[in-house]
Amino acid sequence: MDGARRWGAVLALAVGIFVLVTIEELPIGVLSVMAPDLGVSEGVAGLAVTVPGILAGVVALLTPVIVRGLDRRLVPVIAMASVVVSCVLSVLAPTFAVLLLARLFAGISIGLYWAVMAIVAIGQVPREHTARALTLAFGGAGAALVLGVPVGAWIGTHLGWRSAFAVVGAAAAVVTVLLLVLVRPVRTEARVTPAMMLAAARTRGVRYALAFAVLVVVAQFITYAYISPILLERGQVPVTRVGGMLLAYGIAGLIGNFAVAPLLRRSAPWGVLVVSSGIGAGLLAVLVLMRGPVSALLVMLLWGLFVGAVSVTVQAFVNTQASEVIEEGTALNSAVFNAAIASGALIGGLLLDNAGQSALILTSTVMVIAGALVAAHYLRTTPRDRAAV
Repeated sequence: MDGARRWGAVLALAVGIFVLVTIEELPIGVLSVMAPDLGVSEGVAGLAVTVPGILAGVVALLTPVIVRGLDRRLVPVIAMASVVVSCVLSVLAPTFAVLLLARLFAGISIGLYWAVMAIVAIGQVPREHTARALTLAFGGAGAALVLGVPVGAWIGTHLGWRSAFAVVGAAAAVVTVLLLVLVRPVRTEARVTPAMMLAAARTRGVRYALAFAVLVVVAQFITYAYISPILLERGQVPVTRVGGMLLAYGIAGLIGNFAVAPLLRRSAPWGVLVVSSGIGAGLLAVLVLMRGPVSALLVMLLWGLFVGAVSVTVQAFVNTQASEVIEEGTALNSAVFNAAIASGALIGGLLLDNAGQSALILTSTVMVIAGALVAAHYLRTTPRDRAAV
C-alpha cells in the first residue's frame, strides 16, 4: 500500500503538470477564436503566453529562496489554487487587458510548480527509482500536449474559448485535492540564498542547461505559439481540424517523452543533442514540407516526437551534470525555461505581424541548430565518464 501511495503521489504530480502545461499553452490552441472575440490581432494575443511566462520565470527563480524551510509539497498545492483563480478570471474577462491580469495568476502557478516538482517527485520514491519517477512526472507535460491543448482547442472552436478555461479550472480544483491527500511531505535542511543561486548559475552543468533552454525553447515557441495560424494558412487545415492536428502532435510528444528514457539513463547530454537535432529537423520540415493537410500531419508527428522529450531531457541534464546544486539548478532551469517560452511567443508575435510566417519559422530553425551545436560542444569537451552519468 505504501508503494501504491508513493507512485500515486508521483502520478498526481504528473496530473498537476498536465494542468500547468495546458493552462500555459491554452491560448495557443484557441488563438484564432480568442483574438477576434477580444478585438486584438493574433500577434498581440500571443501576449497571453508571453506575460505568464515572464512572471513564471521570475517566480521560479525566487521560489527556493522564499520557501526555505517550508514543506515543498505545499508549493504545488498553492500553485494549483492559483490556476483556479486564473481560470475563473479568464472566463469572466470582458477585455484583453483583464485576460492578461488573469494570466498573471497562471504565471505565478507555473513558476511555483516547475521550481519544485522534480524535487517533490524524487522525494516520493526510493533513490533507485528517481529516473522512473521523473519520467512519469514529466509525462504529464507530454500528456497535456496529447489531450490538454488539443481538447482545449476543440472546446474553444466548438463551445467558445471561455469554456476551455472553465474546464481547466475545474481540473485544477480536483488536482489540488489529490496533491493534499497523496503527496508526502518533502523538506530540505538547506537554506537556499541568492548567493547560492548565483554560485549555482556559474557551475558548468547549469550554464549549459540554461544555454540549451534559451536557444531551443525560445526557438520552439517562436513558431509553436502561432501554430494555429500556421496550420490554417501554410497547412491549409480547416479551423475545425486544428485540434486534431494538435492531438496528433501531442501523441507523438508523449511517445517521445517516454522513448527518450533509455537514452537519458545512459547519457543526458546525448539526449539533449538528439532531442535538439530532432526539433531542428521538425522545424525545417514546417518551413519546407508543410504544403497541405497530409504533409502538415506528417510534419506535426515528426516535430512533436522530439518536442515532447524536451522538459524531461533538460531536467535530467541538470540532475546528472549539476547534481551538487540540484535544487538551485532546477529553479534556474525552470526560470529560464518559462522565460524562454514567454520570449519565444513575444518574438514570434513581432515576426508574424512584421515579417510573416516564413521568417518566423526560419528564425526558429537557426536557433535550434545553434542549440544542437552547443550540446555537441559540451559532449566534445566533457570526459566520457562524466557525460555518461
